Order: sequence, then structure tokens, then C-alpha cells
Amino acid sequence: MSIEFRRELALAVFMLLLAAAFIATPAWQLLEYGPFSWHVRQPAYWQGGLEALALVGILAGTCARGRRAPVIGAIALLLYLRHHAVDAALLLDVLYIEIVVGLGAFARRAFGLPAPRDAQDYLHAFVLGFVGWSLLAWSASALDAGSIRQLRWLTLLAGVPALFGRHRPFTLFLWDGLRARAPGERAWCGAITAWLAVLYARSNVAIGYDSLWYGLRPEYVLDPHHSVFEPLGLTSPVHYYPKLYEVFLLPLSALGDSSTVACLSIWMLALTLLACHQIGRRIGVPARVALPMLATIATLPALASVSIEPKPDAISVAFLLLAANAAFAFLETRSLADALWMLVCAAFAGLAKLSAVPFAGALVLATLLAAARGRVAPVVVDPVAERRRSALAIAATVAAAIVAGFVIARTWLLTGMPTVGPDVLFRSWRALGMTLKEPAGTLNWTEPQVWSDVPMLIVDWLFRPQTMPHVVTAWVGNVWAWLALSSAAAAMAGARRERRVAYGPLVGLIAAGLVLALGARYGVRGSDGNYFLGALLPATIVAAAATFARLAEARRVFAVALACLPVFALFQAAYSFASASWVTGTRPFDLDLTRSWKDSRRERWERLQYAGLETIGRYLKEQDGLTRSVGYVAEPVSFLLPSRFEYLPTISYSRPEYFATPEQFAAFLRAQRIDYLILPQPSLRKATFTLSPSVLAVAERLQGDPSVKRVDDRDYFLLDLSKRGAD
Repeated sequence: MSIEFRRELALAVFMLLLAAAFIATPAWQLLEYGPFSWHVRQPAYWQGGLEALALVGILAGTCARGRRAPVIGAIALLLYLRHHAVDAALLLDVLYIEIVVGLGAFARRAFGLPAPRDAQDYLHAFVLGFVGWSLLAWSASALDAGSIRQLRWLTLLAGVPALFGRHRPFTLFLWDGLRARAPGERAWCGAITAWLAVLYARSNVAIGYDSLWYGLRPEYVLDPHHSVFEPLGLTSPVHYYPKLYEVFLLPLSALGDSSTVACLSIWMLALTLLACHQIGRRIGVPARVALPMLATIATLPALASVSIEPKPDAISVAFLLLAANAAFAFLETRSLADALWMLVCAAFAGLAKLSAVPFAGALVLATLLAAARGRVAPVVVDPVAERRRSALAIAATVAAAIVAGFVIARTWLLTGMPTVGPDVLFRSWRALGMTLKEPAGTLNWTEPQVWSDVPMLIVDWLFRPQTMPHVVTAWVGNVWAWLALSSAAAAMAGARRERRVAYGPLVGLIAAGLVLALGARYGVRGSDGNYFLGALLPATIVAAAATFARLAEARRVFAVALACLPVFALFQAAYSFASASWVTGTRPFDLDLTRSWKDSRRERWERLQYAGLETIGRYLKEQDGLTRSVGYVAEPVSFLLPSRFEYLPTISYSRPEYFATPEQFAAFLRAQRIDYLILPQPSLRKATFTLSPSVLAVAERLQGDPSVKRVDDRDYFLLDLSKRGAD
């Protein structure tokens, strides 16, 4: 037995044992000490899981066989989607994505560039289409012509130039790419497609708090009339965040189905996977590793959980990865077009979600540093084509800047500041003399880090997610750490890379994530796992590239490491299947294929009735116009009321002065034109709520006003203030 063989054997055993520990430890923690021992015993989990595994097996097997076998897979996929009543949602989402990509393809044609031909072109087309659609939609809203219905018509009209892009539809491009691959790669593509279908099914049952809070009711809290610039008198800062993605969702909103709007984030996940694949090719991820690596990314609980919600996290990380891809292209060519694409995508990542701003800044800074240090290799380009690419990139940058102006102007007009957070920016606006307009509020975003807690914080992130309230449902995973340790072990064993690769832009993203994760303490220990996606995905790609580049000559160890990736993906998928929004699985197995895809309205009234709020809900529904209401109603059922409702404790967190005295609370009701005050009946009040004395005093006074009507329900009562006179 040679020394080389012993070294490889020891390295393979180490990697296997490390992978087993990295999977078994969090699984044991979650089942023995954590919350999921109940979840995995539910029929919705294990029966729904068996159904999902069957779909994965069928699609992987039929895609691998080729010829006519994929037809069987397509039938199985359609039956699965129909069984979970998300088939119509998928069709509407595909139509929307095709319109956006087609709009981008039309823009390419308009500037003399060919139709999209490869993944890079289609990603550019999506960004172009997104910028163009956003420019049209925000302009319409600024002109008071941006209602949800009007934006639907605008989107359909945008489909007309999209038809003249003379390109293969995006979904057909994906299908042709699948057919051109080897059988093993087709199997992986089928498995990933099945997982995305499972996420569609999950979206119909796992509806998160934030989704109900704002994502699924834009007709009340974002665009109730004709413009997103309308002041709606809301207090929570979430309503004043940049709304780039939420506006993009408006044409699919208020259709009576939550999956249609929520699952557009799954398509953002698909774009993220394409961007990760492109970056992996640039930094040397072997072709055999690319798809298993993408499977570990697609099943990462932090990413999978936000991919079934109408939240901006998924598109924000997609834009970050697209910016990183453009950054690598710029470092290769020093092309103006690539530099502008990087800036556009980085800016849109921050406009989608404020927490992406540090990542975007770190990415741009790291790219500039890498450009200053590195040398560019001569690249032969067509000068005419390059001029056209640059002209298109300049036009896209100008359009993106206008969109950015609209997005920031909305927050500025409604709150008096360009942003309502985070702390650094908020303090900067205050230092410049800006004040926060009423009734908009802000939050305490961060606190000084307790450095003695950092070592245990890292351990908990990797192995004990149940100790962190928000990470447990959106775990950051640990496959990236396993890959990094495996790469270090391979280096210690003497494995060498054939060539050195500069990871500059990705290193910037990873460094930003480390600073954000460890440099500050958040309101909830560990913060939210999805906040760090901008670092987790680059860390996975870099670690995979480094590990497998070192193992290129050690074929047996390479195979062992590669075999571990699907095991990690399976574990993460099982975790994600139980964790998102604390809802487990999909549904117990049955043969019902007749469920309506438009079930949100029916479920709304069922849940209101269960909560003792149906009478109040019907009363609100009958009133003219879109009403403004506040009160003490248990969340999240309060978000289902057909009214622009805010929970009084949420208001008091941002604006405690409104509750200091009865007079100040009465002034708040008057100044913000509150139509309805909803309070718990005495029987429920003592057991569930702690009511502000100021609210109780004002409610007592209002009930003595003959112009105030009282509507009683089982557990709550409503005070109709819409017709009262002066106090």
C-alpha cells in the first residue's frame, strides 16, 4: 500500500466522517431537542414527502433515459401540480417571466444585438426586461395610473414587443439545454426541477407571517387605488422599505391565489441557480460537480424558505449573483458594458432589499481592488458589437437610475427620509436635518455585539439552529463549511491546484457576510438566516471550486466528496420540507385532482370565522372604499381582515408617544383618519392581550358617542368611527 494511497484513504475517511457529523448533529439536535420531532410525524410530512420523493425519482429517471421517457415525467409533473392546485399558478408565472425576458430580448434587437442564445444572454435579457418593465410601472404609478388592474394591462401590452424579440422562449431554452446534456446531468436537472415543483406545492400550505403582513395584501397596504406613492397612514417601517420587487409582483396580486404571487420567487431561485452555474464555470467548478452543487444551493433551507414567499430576498440574492457574474466578466475584459451591468445588478439588489446594500458595496469594492491589482488578458472582440453592447448597457443604466429615483422618492415622500433604516443610514439622515414624518416609524436595527457569545453563535449556526428563533425556520446550512474544511484538509494532505483562481468579487460578498453576522447583534439572536444568503451562496461556490480543484488528481477522493453532495442536498430538502413558516410537508396523500387554484378567498373567511371575526370581516367588506383600521386582533389572522389594518402593539413599538395619554391616542385616531377600532371582548382580553390604558380609556369614551356604531362578534367588537363628529 503506497503512501499516496494511504494519504488518499485517510483524506476520504476524514471527509466522510466530517460529512456524517455535519449532517447527523443538526438532525439529532432538531429531533431530540428541537421543534421538529412533531413535524416529521405528521401525515402531511411523511406522506407528502413520499409523494415528493416519487416525483424526484420519476423526473430524474425519465430525464436520464431521454427519447420519449420525458413525456412520462411531464405527465407526472402535471399531475403533481394539479394535485396541489398550483398548475394555474405555474402557467401564470411562466407567462409573466416570458414577457419580461421577451421584453429584454426586444431591447437587445433594438440595439442591434442578436437574440439570446445562451444562459448568459438570457440572464441579460431578464435584467433588461425587469429594468424596462419597472420603468414603465413606476412611471405609470407616478402619473396616478398604476393600479393593480392597470399594471396587468401594462404587462400584457409589454408582451407585444416581447413577441418581436425573435428568440426562443426562456422555458424552451431550458428544455433544449436539458436535452443536450449527458444522461447523468439530465437526471440532476430532473431532480432539481422536481424540487422546484415541490416548492410550488409547499407554497399552497406554508404561508409565512411576513407574507400575510404585507406580501399577500398589496391591494390594502401598497397600492389600494392608483399609485404606490399614495400616503396610506401606516406606521410599521416595513411599509416604507424599497418596494422594487413588491411592485413587480402587483400584476399577479389580488387574484384569489397566494401561490401565483409567492412562487414568482421560485423563478428568482431558478435565475440564481443559472447565475451560480455561470460563476462556477468562471472559477473552475468541474462540470461533474456543477449540478450537485446547485442541488445543495437549491435545497438550502434559508433560500428554499424565502423562495415560496412574496418577499424580496430571492430576487435580491439573484441580483447579487448576477452582479458577481458581471464583475468576473469585467475583470476578464475591462469592458464598459460589463462594468455597467455589475452596477445595475448591484443597485437593484439593494433596491429590492436594504440588507443587500452592504453586500453590493463590498462586491463593487472588491471588484475595483481586483481590477487595480490584476492584468487583463487581450481579448479579441468585434468593435461594432462591443459598441452596441456598451450603448445598450448605458441605456439600461440610465433606465435603472430613473427606477432607483422612483423607488427612493417613494420612501422620501412618505417618510421625509430616503430610507427608514438601517441604523447607519437613519442616523445619517438625522444628522442632515431630516425628520421622520408621522405616522411612519423605524426600528432598533442592531446592538453592540457581545463578543463572548460569538464562538457559541458560530456553533449554533452550524449545528444547533433550534437555539435561534428565526434561523430555525431558515437555516444557513453547513455544507459550505464542510467544503471549506475539506479543502483545507486536502491542502494539508499535499493536494495542489493546477491553477490559481482569483475569487475577488465573491470574497467581497463573503467578507461582508462575516462582518454582518459577527460584527453586530440583532434583535433576535442570530438574526434571520436569509439575511446572509449574499455570503452563503458565494461561500458554497468558492469552497466547491477550491475543494474539487485540489482533488482533480485524486479520483477516488474526488468521487467520495462528490457523493457527499447529494446526501447534503437530501438532508437540506428534508429540513426545508418541515421548517418554512413552521408548516410541515404539503398534505396527506389523496387522489383529489379537483381542488380550485383560487382558494385564498375561501380560506380567508374560514380562518376569520374560526378566530371569531367573521361578522366584523363581513361588515368591513360591505363598507365603501378601502378602510383604515387598528386594534388588538391576534396575528396573523388580523392580516386577513378586508381592511388596511395595523396591530396596535406594532404601532406602539415604533411610535410609543401615541399611547402615552388618552388624549394622544385620540389625536392619533383623528390625525390618521382611523375608520375602525377593533378590540377583544372582555372574555378574551384577559387571557390574550395586555391593552394600553390609553386605548381602553378612549374606547370607553367612544362607546358613549352616539355617532359611533358598535359591531359585536364572538371574540371581538368593532367601533365604527367613520361617521363621528369632532371630539
